[in-house]
Amino acid sequence: MKDNFSIVIVPHDVGKTRTYSIPYKIFYTLLVIVALGAIVLTFFAVTYGRLLLKTREIVVLQRQVEELTLRNEKLKEIAVNIEKIRRMSKEMRIMLGVSSSEESDADRNEVRSVESVNNKIEDEKNNILRAIPSFWPVRGFMTKKFNISVEESSTDYHKGIDIAVQRGEPVRTAASGIVIAAGWDEIYGYFIRIDHGYGLKTLYGHNERIVVKDGERVERGQTIAYSGNSGKSSAPHLHFEVSKNNVSVDPLRYLLQ
Repeated sequence: MKDNFSIVIVPHDVGKTRTYSIPYKIFYTLLVIVALGAIVLTFFAVTYGRLLLKTREIVVLQRQVEELTLRNEKLKEIAVNIEKIRRMSKEMRIMLGVSSSEESDADRNEVRSVESVNNKIEDEKNNILRAIPSFWPVRGFMTKKFNISVEESSTDYHKGIDIAVQRGEPVRTAASGIVIAAGWDEIYGYFIRIDHGYGLKTLYGHNERIVVKDGERVERGQTIAYSGNSGKSSAPHLHFEVSKNNVSVDPLRYLLQ
C-alpha cells in the first residue's frame, strides 16, 4: 500500500503537467483540522445567535419596565394628589368647626378611598403584565420574520413570524385574554385570534386542531390549539401575529420566554 497519493494538474493550454505527491498522514491531518475548524465555527455561530436573542429580550424587557415604571409614577402622583386633597379637606373641616366624630368618619372614608386607589394601581399593573404577549406560543426554528416594509403584493410581505414545528405540538397563548375568533380561513387555515386588552391582539394560524371557542377566557401559557399545516401552508408551522391598536407589529418586540 502506497503512503502517498498524487494530484496531477493539466493546463488548458499547451504546457507541462504538474504532479504533486502528498503523504496520506498530512492529508488526513489537514482533513481533521478543517473538520475541527468547522465544528468550532458552528458552535460560535450558534452561541452568538443565542447571545443576540438574549440581548434583544433584555432590551424589550427594559423597554416594558420603563413603560410600566412611567405608568406607575403617574398613578403614584394621583395618590399623592388625593392625599393632598385629604389634608386640605381636614383643614377645611377644622376651620368650619366640624365635630370630631364627623371628622373621623370623613377620614375613614378618605383612607378607604386612598386604599382603593392603591388597589386599583396594583390591579392595573397586574392586568398590563398579563396582557403583554411575551410567552412563546411554540418552541421551534423561526423560518420567516416580520416584514411590512414592502408592498403587500410582495412575497416578502409578512405580518407575523413563522415558527417551524412538528404536527400536533401544543400551541399556547402568549398572554391572557378573550378569544374573539376561532375557526377556518382560506389563508390561515384553522386559526385563533385573541384580544388581550390595551389594544393588543394576537393571531395563531395553520393549526391542525382548535381546542377553544369564541368568547372563551384564556390564560397565558394555556393550550389553545395543536400545530398543523392547514390553509395556505407548505409545511407544518405556526404563523404568529401581534397587533397594537389594529396595526401589525413585530412579535419579537414582546416575546421574552
